[in-house]
Amino acid sequence: MDKASHSNVLRAAAVLAPIQDEVMERWSVAASRERCVSLHGLNPERVGRPGVLTAVEIQDHREPIADLLSLSQGEVQRLFELLAEQDYVVMLTDPQGVALGFRSTELVLDACSNAGVLPGSIWSEEMQGTNGIALCIREQRALSVVMQDHFASSLASVSCTVAPVFGAGGQFAAALNVTTLRASDRATQAVVRQVVIASARRIENLYFDRRNVGQTILRVSRHGDFCDAAVESRVALDSSGRVLDATPLAQRILLPAGAPLIGRPLSDVCGMDQWQKAFDGRDLVLQLASGQHFFRVEQPRRQLQAVSAPEKLDRTFDISQPAVEEIIGDDPAVGEAVSMARRLMAHQVPVFVHGETGTGKSALARALHVDAGGRPDKFVGINCAAISAELIESELFGYRPGAFTGASRHGSRGRLLEANGGTLFLDEIGDMPFGLQTRLLQVLSDGEFTPVGATRPVQVRFALIAASLHDVAQLVREGRFREDLYFRLAGATVRLPALRQRDDLEQLIERAVIGAAQRVGRRAPVLTAAAAKALLAHDWPGNLRELHHAMRFAVAMDSDGKIDLADLPPPLGQRGVSRNTRPSGRRAAIEAVLERCGWNVSEAAISMGVSRATLHRHIRELGISRPTD
Repeated sequence: MDKASHSNVLRAAAVLAPIQDEVMERWSVAASRERCVSLHGLNPERVGRPGVLTAVEIQDHREPIADLLSLSQGEVQRLFELLAEQDYVVMLTDPQGVALGFRSTELVLDACSNAGVLPGSIWSEEMQGTNGIALCIREQRALSVVMQDHFASSLASVSCTVAPVFGAGGQFAAALNVTTLRASDRATQAVVRQVVIASARRIENLYFDRRNVGQTILRVSRHGDFCDAAVESRVALDSSGRVLDATPLAQRILLPAGAPLIGRPLSDVCGMDQWQKAFDGRDLVLQLASGQHFFRVEQPRRQLQAVSAPEKLDRTFDISQPAVEEIIGDDPAVGEAVSMARRLMAHQVPVFVHGETGTGKSALARALHVDAGGRPDKFVGINCAAISAELIESELFGYRPGAFTGASRHGSRGRLLEANGGTLFLDEIGDMPFGLQTRLLQVLSDGEFTPVGATRPVQVRFALIAASLHDVAQLVREGRFREDLYFRLAGATVRLPALRQRDDLEQLIERAVIGAAQRVGRRAPVLTAAAAKALLAHDWPGNLRELHHAMRFAVAMDSDGKIDLADLPPPLGQRGVSRNTRPSGRRAAIEAVLERCGWNVSEAAISMGVSRATLHRHIRELGISRPTD
């Protein structure tokens, strides 16, 4: 066939492809509906809502595809943002049809919950009848099931479009699904399908690259700029040029007849002299039976070698912000709490973190944001206790120019708008003024708010993490915190224990010493028995923050490679305070710090890791006064 004839065939195939897709889709739906009756014994009027797994069961399903779920978060979020205005829910399911990755506005989720579209829901043909997820898993291709195409009458108002994500060796790994309750048709879903296919392809190629780190990667694209992974496929090669792994699209492009590509030398596709240009670092263009394609070879990246010299140590340790591993330590209860928080964030459930000052609430919040695929600049934190009641509203909600006396002539976007598409962390939410709690609740319910001085609302979507050292349930009983807002948060409470309550204090002390030494590029000094005894006996009212501050002080004072009592901060070096003789409660903890600091409020605030103004406010609220001699 000459080049002109070949081009005509390809153009004809492009014209016929949408018609062929629709014919196949209708046939697939009809065949599925027939199976629902003859094989599964279902009745359209009696199909119940899908089963929903428990949190533990969901975690069991997440573990086999944990890497894929982690890599997909950014693309799932982008797809959600693209379709959110059309009231779509975005889900990533495993090969069993369990909805694991999930993105939705709360308003749409409330509406979809009636149809059973929920995190952890199971979408099988045997139980739910004809549905997009089950059909995609069965046929391993992108498709749409539009409204009455669903077998169950309860799903007749739902339209879903699904695309497969393939893993190692072309095995089915996940289904990327978008669902809407809005009235739709096949033409609309055909357009949506191209968007979903593009997102699935990006996820698939990310997953491929992660699996084949250290291998030579052959990138295949329809375009020579290699700017969009959505139009690319991948082949992994060993040092001899033999194919180790390939995406299904690469298989169809290179060997369209269907012969397996994996295990073959690349020279079987066309002569090795053709590929040499790509291996020499130049892009290659080939006219294959499947059309014209561009090829680019990426050699494996060299791994950085560890530096053996002890002076060249990692300096990324941040003493004011313990890493999430520091928070977990070796305490199984803390590990379970953090694991639960990660599962909640993955399902966009607001998380409430309770713990004393310095237990790692803000560090955990930031780690959860990153785990959920959030960009660093999209984590927005605000300490409700550090801003006056008069200013916190404009700080959160922003304001228009001239909204009030003293307002900036440029206005302010506000933290809520800054957090749009990311995570809002409200630290010390128990200190939020009661009236402002009402506005926050409305934002969580409606997904919109009106800035101070504005007349039109603006829409926002963000994950919410709130934290407090207060017993918020007690604040509710005292009428200082809205009960409905509390119940919205309290179902997802993660409790971080105080350092004095943990069973792994000895290990945490050792890690804090190592971290403090790494921060200044030194070998970790050894704790003497006397210093270790004093540290273990200490009450640690400032928790992890106080521990890291103390170890930084001790490492700075050390001159002989050993931390002794004289190297510890004065209160620790002078006397150990028994962990078992102090009365419990916030008042007792604050009094203990003030006593050790000679009732110097500034020093005590630094020790506890809070601002001087915040400590003064706590002193006033608790009626703490310096004892007279």
